[in-house]
Amino acid sequence: MNITRHAFERMLERGFTPEMLGKFLNQYHYRYPSKIYGLSRITGKIDGNMWTIVVTDDMSTLVTIRRAHKDEIEQG
Repeated sequence: MNITRHAFERMLERGFTPEMLGKFLNQYHYRYPSKIYGLSRITGKIDGNMWTIVVTDDMSTLVTIRRAHKDEIEQG
């Protein structure tokens, strides 16, 4: 998976490690379209926290990562 510079900076900023990304991708919970065409949001729980990553629809590129919003947690 390619990681954009923006996503890499957000990972560092939020303490989200490459190991956490590996766990996340192996056990993500919810995937749904983003408001931006060609992107998907995936929400899952890693190390007790809910996270959302934004990826291209073919899951080849990680665009950004953040803590999940309340509506994303409730949606699942």
